[in-house]
Amino acid sequence: MEDLEAFAEAAQVSARGDEAAALLHRVFDLRVSAGELDAAAEVAFWLWWVLLNNNQFVQASGWLKQTSRTLGAAMGNSLWLRIPEAMFQATTGHRSRAEQLLSAIIDEGQGEVVPWALSMWGQTLIDQGRLDDGLDHLEEAMAILVDQDLSPRVTPWVYCAAVRGCCLARDFARARDWNRSMGRWLDSLSSLGGAYLGNCRIYRSQLMLLNGAWTEADDEIAAVCADLEGYTGWVGGHAFYQLGEVRRLRGEWDAAEDAYRRAAENGCPTQPGLALLRLAEGDIKAASAGIRRALTEVTATPDRLDLLKAATTIYLEQGNIDAARDAVAEFEKSTENLTTPVIKAELSGIQGALALSEGNPGSALPLLRLAAGTWHEQNAPHERARLNVLIGQACRALADEDGARLEFSAAQETFERLGAHPDLAQLARIVGVPDAASASHGLTRREIDVLWLIAQGHTNRAIANELHISERTVHRHVSNIFTKLDVDSRTAAVAHAIKNRIVELGPLQPDHS
Repeated sequence: MEDLEAFAEAAQVSARGDEAAALLHRVFDLRVSAGELDAAAEVAFWLWWVLLNNNQFVQASGWLKQTSRTLGAAMGNSLWLRIPEAMFQATTGHRSRAEQLLSAIIDEGQGEVVPWALSMWGQTLIDQGRLDDGLDHLEEAMAILVDQDLSPRVTPWVYCAAVRGCCLARDFARARDWNRSMGRWLDSLSSLGGAYLGNCRIYRSQLMLLNGAWTEADDEIAAVCADLEGYTGWVGGHAFYQLGEVRRLRGEWDAAEDAYRRAAENGCPTQPGLALLRLAEGDIKAASAGIRRALTEVTATPDRLDLLKAATTIYLEQGNIDAARDAVAEFEKSTENLTTPVIKAELSGIQGALALSEGNPGSALPLLRLAAGTWHEQNAPHERARLNVLIGQACRALADEDGARLEFSAAQETFERLGAHPDLAQLARIVGVPDAASASHGLTRREIDVLWLIAQGHTNRAIANELHISERTVHRHVSNIFTKLDVDSRTAAVAHAIKNRIVELGPLQPDHS
C-alpha cells in the first residue's frame, strides 16, 4: 500500500490528477479493508484535495459524504478531515469557526497536518486584515518546512501560502526571502508542471514584476499559462490574470484583454486589472463602472485595499473628487491599525494624489515623497517612478520647473528600462501639455498616443505594432480623432495637435522608433 500511495503522490504533483485519484481510491479501499481507519482518513483527505484541484467540486463533496459513511467515528477523529470543514467555514464567512477548527488541529496534531493547518489559518487571518497574526502563523509553518523534510504534496501548499500571504500583507522583504527558497525548490523540479506547482510560479512572477524584472516575469507567467492550456479552474484563472497584469503594464492591450477574458472563463476575478486597462485605453466610464461593481462584492481586506487604490486613480482621472475622497477615507479607516511600511506608503501615495488634484501641491509633496522613499527601499521601481511623475507635477504647480524636470527625467528612465509604454505615453502628455490646454480637445489618452505616432509619420500598421493593438483598432482611433478635432486628414490632425499643444515633439517624448 505504501508503494501505491507513493505512486499516487507522484501523480498528484506531476499534474496527473485522474491517475492520482484512481490510485488513492484504491489505497483507501485497501486501508479500510485492513482496518487501518486512521490511515484511510488521511488518504481520504488527499483524494478530496486531488478532486478539488481537478475542479471536480461536486465529486469532492460527494466523496466526503461517502467517506463519512465508510469511516464512521474515525471520520470525526481525523485531523486531516477537519481541514475541508475549516476551508468551507472560512470561504463562507464563518471565520471564527474556521479558526476554532484549525486551532484544534494544531494543538492536537503532529506531522504534516500542522504546517498545513498553520498555512490555512495564516491566510484566513490575512484576509480578515489581521496581518501580523497571519504572518506569524505562516512563519511558523515555514519554520517547520525548513526544519523538516515535508512531502512534495505539502511543500508547495506551504510555500504558496507563505509567499501569497506576504504579498497580500505587503511584506515584500519577507516574501522575497521565502520566494528565493521556493525558487530553489521549484528549479529542482523543473521537469514538472501542472496546476499543483504552477500556483507557486504565479507568485514568483508577481515578485519579479514588482522588482522590475518585467521580461522575466512575462516569461515565467507565459510558461505557466502554456503549461495549463486546457486546464480549467482557479489556478488557471489566477495565472491568466497575472499574465493580463504583465501585458497591461507593458501596453499590450489586446493580449491583456485576452488574458483577462481567460481568467474570467476560469472563474477568477478580473478587477482591478481590467478597470485599469480600460483607464489606460481612455475609457474612463467603463473603468469607473468596473471598479465600483467590484467594490460592492469584495470584502477581504487586502483585496479591497487593491481596489481602493485603483479606484482613487480612476476617480481622479475622471475628475470625480468626491468619489476619490471616499475611497481614500475608506483606505484610511481600513488601515488605521496596520502599520507595515508599504501600507503606509500606499496610503500616503493616494492621499498625495488626492491633495494634488484638490490644488494643494504643498500638502501633496511630503506625502508623495514619503511613499516614493518607501517604494525605493522595497526595490519596486515602477511604483517609485509613478510617484516621481506625481512629485514632478507638484513641483511644476509650485513653479519649480527644475525640480519637475528632474522628477520627470527619473521617471522616464525607469519607464524606458522596464518597457512601460503606457506610462511613457502618459508622461509625454504631462510634460508636453499643460493641464489647462488638455481640457478642450476631448481625445482619450489612447487617441493621443495614436495621434503622436501619426505625427511621427507612422502608418496604421506601424502604430498597431508599436501599441500592440490591431490595425482595426487603430483605424477606429484615427476616425475618432478626425471627428473630435473636426479635420479630414492626418496632416490636418497633426497640424491642429501641434498648434493646440495636444502633442509636442520635445526631448521627453517616448522613443517610438
